[in-house]
Amino acid sequence: MKKETMIDNYLNSLLRTDNRILDFVETLSKIGEIIFFGGSIRDLYLANENKNSPRDYDVVINLNSNITEFENFLESYEHRKNRFDGYKILIGSTEFDIWRIEKTWAFHNKLLENEESNLIESVYLSVDGIAYNYNKKILYDNILKDTDDRKEINIVLKNNPQKELNLLRGLIFKEKYNYNLSYELKSEYRDFKRMNKNLSKILYDLQYDHYKEEKLTLEQIEKELRMI
Repeated sequence: MKKETMIDNYLNSLLRTDNRILDFVETLSKIGEIIFFGGSIRDLYLANENKNSPRDYDVVINLNSNITEFENFLESYEHRKNRFDGYKILIGSTEFDIWRIEKTWAFHNKLLENEESNLIESVYLSVDGIAYNYNKKILYDNILKDTDDRKEINIVLKNNPQKELNLLRGLIFKEKYNYNLSYELKSEYRDFKRMNKNLSKILYDLQYDHYKEEKLTLEQIEKELRMI
């Protein structure tokens, strides 16, 4: 089975677990092209199986209508602004973080051309290099595929507003997927260790702010940083 078909089947199966979510996605897809990216798609891709429904989805929308129609659509749901001028919407227990494509950080700051295929080039960690156009059934996976083939996480776009968070995530994904860290990425950790003597504690505390739970113990983080 092609990866595109697998992702589409699994994603639709997950969305159909709650008719409110399916209705939300299908209605949104009429306003613009929906591009799923981030952990929900990555986990489906790497796990190669349909597991429990994700608690959150990251979505980029390329509007084919005016912004007013999109904003009116949002008013139908409980929502608030999230980071980088996006929107957070809660449907039941499932969260959607949505950004207009031109508002994504790398595009908004003119680091990359505003093109759908460049979304996977806008990430800091190569393990995030996957996106799926829900409308056109197009999968952009060459960066994640290379990462998985090599079993090594690398840096894609070095310029990033959340480097410390991504360094934490790098350690989490190293553990989760049994990957190595590239020489370039290890150099980033070394640079941050020189600048931040308490980097272990900073990363440990950051996970509670971002994930609201402990993903790695302080001892695990300290051990990983010593080995880099």
